[in-house]
Amino acid sequence: MRVTSPAASLRGADGWQKAELNFNKSSDGQTRLAHQFVQYPFHITKPVHLDVSWPELATLILQSTSGGIYHDDRLKLSMHFGEDSCTHVTSQSATKVHSMEGDDSATFSISIKVQKNAYAEFINDALILFPESRLESNLDISIARGGTLVITDSALWHEPRETFNKSKEIHPSFSSFRQTINIKDLDSSNLMVRDSQWSGLDSSAGLSAWNKYRVQGSIYIISPGCDLEQLANTCRGELGLFNGIYGGVSILPSEIGVVVRILGSDGGSVRTALESQWLRARLFLVGRENTLRWRK
Repeated sequence: MRVTSPAASLRGADGWQKAELNFNKSSDGQTRLAHQFVQYPFHITKPVHLDVSWPELATLILQSTSGGIYHDDRLKLSMHFGEDSCTHVTSQSATKVHSMEGDDSATFSISIKVQKNAYAEFINDALILFPESRLESNLDISIARGGTLVITDSALWHEPRETFNKSKEIHPSFSSFRQTINIKDLDSSNLMVRDSQWSGLDSSAGLSAWNKYRVQGSIYIISPGCDLEQLANTCRGELGLFNGIYGGVSILPSEIGVVVRILGSDGGSVRTALESQWLRARLFLVGRENTLRWRK
């Protein structure tokens, strides 16, 4: 069944549904939201400072007023983290990518800029790929020397149709998931990392990467100038604490950071492993432990 998106009538003049968020360090030392512009379906909470042991850290929850991502959605999220700011941004929950007819598709582009000595986290919940869904996901990161970004990225496929669930073997049935990640040096604009993949029924790679593992997740820990060998070893040690997942750790090209990739059979195990990597990375990079225990 085709689910109609109201996107066409709600886009801006440039054809996108946008959210723009700029974070700066204020005179009292706390990070504040200096600029915001939000269109449907994006919605945000007021930034809060929840951690009494780290009062400078601003926490913002990115929300959606729709039921997920629909055909013809053109979503663009831009975030700028100013010098010496420290920010934690997270999504409200996993996001459904709904079924689409014919050649219909959706696009979600994220642009992140991290200035000198800024520390930023974007802990993003999984995309849920429904049957016959098509999504193009673009992530563009620009980071200055001395800046740090920790960002998670994950997706899982979902097959709710009763005829499939009654069969002995259930296979993914989403049509297309294109994902591109570019990481640039903010000062020189030189492209340092380009990572892309295309999977789904429409792709040449097909669904082979998804048949055994239902969930794929990654965490990029980007911090030019830090001890990457020690960071990579720390991440490997954290991976060894979990059963039921398959993962690996690599140092990114140009020695700008580390990526941890995780495969799993269920969303919960991958999410837990990614959360563990995030908290270990925070402790390694800034010496801060997470003192909060809260659930979305």
